[in-house]
Amino acid sequence: MRIEKLRQLLGEKQLSGLLVTDKINRRYLCGFTGSNGLLLVTENDLRLFVDGRYTQQAQQQTAGVEICEIPVDGNLLSTLQPFVKGLTLGFEAGTISYQTFTGFQSLLEEVGGRLIKTANLIESLRMIKTSEEIQAIKQAAAIADQTLEIILPMIRSGMSELELANEIDYRSKKLGSEGPAFETIVASGTRTALPHAHASQKKIEANELIMIDFGSIYQGYYSDITRTFGFGEVSAEIEQTYQQVLTAQKTAIQTVALGKTLGEIDQTARQILAQDNLAQFFSHNLGHGIGLSCHEYPALAPNEALPIERNMTFTIEPGVYLPASGFGIRIEDDVVVNDAGHAEILTQFNKEWMTIDCNG
Repeated sequence: MRIEKLRQLLGEKQLSGLLVTDKINRRYLCGFTGSNGLLLVTENDLRLFVDGRYTQQAQQQTAGVEICEIPVDGNLLSTLQPFVKGLTLGFEAGTISYQTFTGFQSLLEEVGGRLIKTANLIESLRMIKTSEEIQAIKQAAAIADQTLEIILPMIRSGMSELELANEIDYRSKKLGSEGPAFETIVASGTRTALPHAHASQKKIEANELIMIDFGSIYQGYYSDITRTFGFGEVSAEIEQTYQQVLTAQKTAIQTVALGKTLGEIDQTARQILAQDNLAQFFSHNLGHGIGLSCHEYPALAPNEALPIERNMTFTIEPGVYLPASGFGIRIEDDVVVNDAGHAEILTQFNKEWMTIDCNG
C-alpha cells in the first residue's frame, strides 16, 4: 500500500522512480532497518541494494523486494547501473550527501537518464499514521510517562544534570524503550533559559526550576515530552509564567481541528503569549511531526499552510526563555488527530504546576 501510494506520487511528478537513501524512509517503505543501503522504487520493481553485511538481514525483514547484493570488489553505482538506464529518477535532496549526489548524477548521465530533486515525498505519506503506528507511539509515550513517575522522586540536591539525564535514559530502557529519542535534556536554574540546553555537570540545587525534555522509542516509533517544575519553592514570577505557558499550550491543543492549518495552531499559542508580553520570548516553532523519527515532517510553524488531517501525530510545545529573569519554561505533549478531528493527548504525565520535595 505504501509503495503504491508512492508510485502514484511519482507518476504525478512524471518520475520513473525514486532513489531512497534516507534510512527511516527505507524502513517505512520496505521494513529494512540496516544502517546502509539504497532502495530503488520504480513503476514495476522494488530493489534494495546492500553489501554483504546486510544481505541476510534484508532477506529476513523484507517481502516483495528484490535484494541486490553489492559485490566485495564492486560498488553501489556499478551494481545499480543496469537498472536505471534511461530513467528519470528522483532523489531525496534533503538528506543526501554531496558525494552521493554527484555519484548518482554521473551515473544517470552515463546511462541517458535524469536526476531530479524531490522533497518530502515519502515524508508526506509518513505524516498520516495507521492504527498500528499510533499504537506504537502511544506505547512510547506511556514509557516516557512511567519514566517520569519513577524519576521525579529520585531527584536530590547535589545530583548533576548529567547524572539525572543518564538515570532517565537507563530507567526508560528498563521500561522497554529501545533507546533515548535524542540527547536527553536536563536543565536547572538559570540554564532553563537555554531552549536546547545539553545536560551538564551543574549540580541541581534546592529551590530552583528544572526542565526535563526526553523521549522513548517503541518498535521504532518515538515519543517526546517536556515537563518543567519547581525543585522546592520558586519565585511567584516563575509560577505565574508557567501558568501563562500552560494556557497557551492547552489552548493550542483545544484549537486543533480539521480544516485548520498547522500554522493557525502555532499562531494561536503565540497570540495567547502575546497577551502577557511573552510572545517575543517564544523562539521556536510550536511543534513537529513525530513517528519513525522524533522530529519529522511537518513542522507547526507560523506560516505552515498544510491542513490538519486525521491520524496526524505531532508535538505541541510552547516555550518562553527569559535570560534576564534567569529561567525558561517549556511544556510539551504528543498528540494524534483522532477520528473526530480533535487532538488526543498521548503523553499523560501531569502538567499542572507542581513542586517536588527538595529535602529528601
